[in-house]
Amino acid sequence: MTIINLNSTTAQTMQEHDDKSKKILQMVSDETEKNITTKIKFSLTIKGEDINESQNGFAFLKGEKFYYKTEDSREVICNGNTIWTHMFEDEECYIDNLEDIDNVINPKEIFTIWKSGFNYKYVDVKTIENQNIHTIKMFPSDPSKSKYHTVLLKVNENKKQIKSAIIKTKNGVIIQFNIKGLVSNPTLNDNIFVWSKEKYPNVDIIDNR
Repeated sequence: MTIINLNSTTAQTMQEHDDKSKKILQMVSDETEKNITTKIKFSLTIKGEDINESQNGFAFLKGEKFYYKTEDSREVICNGNTIWTHMFEDEECYIDNLEDIDNVINPKEIFTIWKSGFNYKYVDVKTIENQNIHTIKMFPSDPSKSKYHTVLLKVNENKKQIKSAIIKTKNGVIIQFNIKGLVSNPTLNDNIFVWSKEKYPNVDIIDNR
């Protein structure tokens, strides 16, 4: 009888963690999805066996389209289907189908990654500079079908925004994404989401499609 009661209590606690986490994350998604377009400023750190880099940058989001640029390194352009990765130093641009690659940073995922394929553990809330910051840990519900190991999100309750995300992949890469500013509904030209040959006539194109 004691074992049954213990398991029941544990299950209830896990469900409470799950429900509380989903409520907080849904609040963020609802707020973000009010925007037709979004601009974010971010800092990004990527660490792995063959990579260790830190960059600051900015991103534009519109529906399934995104564009982001990091200082002196790269710009990534996506029209929702095709993705162009422009490496400044190498003067090269790689073209891929978005569905064919799994190592691209899609800024939109920071706001929507939680919606499917994860279980949740509510960690804690801390007050920092009069802002309530919630920490939520996420685990793939089916690890065999996920590229992720764990995701740790920090959510600013007052601003209804993601503050940061630490994403650990199964191949040992750790991505830390910090949002330093967010602007709702900036005016954007759709041309920003498509590669321009005219803008970079000297860049070599490597088409992987």
